[in-house]
Amino acid sequence: MRFFLLFAIVLLAIHGCKSPENPGTTPQPFLELPQSVQDLIYKSYPSATNLKGLSEVEKGRVYELSFENNNAGYNAIVGTSSILRVAATVGEAVPDALVAKVQSLAIRGGKLSNYRKLVYLNEQDSYGADYELNGLKYLVRFVNGGVTLTSYERGYATREIHDLPDAIQQYIAARNRPNPVFVNSLTNLNDVSRQYIINNNELVFSDCTISLMPDGSKQYMVSVKFLGATNLPILFKEDGQVVWVGAFNRIRQFNQDFNGGPGFGLPNLTSKEITYFRDLLAASSQFMGFNLDNFVNFNSSFRNEYEDNRGYTFDLSNGKNERWYLCFNGDKELVYSSYSYY
Repeated sequence: MRFFLLFAIVLLAIHGCKSPENPGTTPQPFLELPQSVQDLIYKSYPSATNLKGLSEVEKGRVYELSFENNNAGYNAIVGTSSILRVAATVGEAVPDALVAKVQSLAIRGGKLSNYRKLVYLNEQDSYGADYELNGLKYLVRFVNGGVTLTSYERGYATREIHDLPDAIQQYIAARNRPNPVFVNSLTNLNDVSRQYIINNNELVFSDCTISLMPDGSKQYMVSVKFLGATNLPILFKEDGQVVWVGAFNRIRQFNQDFNGGPGFGLPNLTSKEITYFRDLLAASSQFMGFNLDNFVNFNSSFRNEYEDNRGYTFDLSNGKNERWYLCFNGDKELVYSSYSYY
């Protein structure tokens, strides 16, 4: 029943005043933290001192703050019912073994700094560092011997839809109901398969990763259950505008039932689109070896469609256990990227 190529949404770290993220940031003066937020910190960190509110990430819903615990500086994002992300100073340089690991990969050539411990909602603890490469700043994480890289400034994750802006909540709520007209348009499926999903809600919220961008804007990668069949992503701006959609249209590639079919999973790019993206990837040194001439990479490329929205997904490998996951919007602009080595 799962018809979307699964991918890991990489969670990110956060900047803050006198914190492991960004020692130079100045907090908003006199930002009072709700008692419920303070209680969540003291419950997890009973020895915490010097709590300081830094910003309201989502007004009245999500807060960024700093505190000290056992002689270490902490930066946290706290939501309505849980701590969503914590970063703690380590007090040491990036270990030589990790520096050597990064410099042996396709992302080599940059400079690591600001080594820190990262704790994310419902995730295994990990360590991370800032990484400057070709004039751009990234976050590198080290998890179970692997390496991940993201280009966003900071971020967090939540499983509570009420932590999100009203416009995004309203978008999902408007589709949180069955859509029999759409299901009956799936003439590639037999009647038994259509009846199996016809009474399921079109979209149901699962979770969301929020990225705070260098320009102060925010992006929301929302995972939704689609027709009760599989989880798929939608990338929103803060005002509820859809930036990119996952492969909702892949459901039309099934043949009769949900076991696939001769054409299931095959790329649907036009020759013009293939040429455009092949040239785009070839022009960037960081994507060297991650090209569409590779048969596996070509078969992992797809034009996504949902309602009036279009996006492109590329899951690219260089054959060395390294991958780039790239998302382009309908105008072929890169709106999300992540790198991983495992």
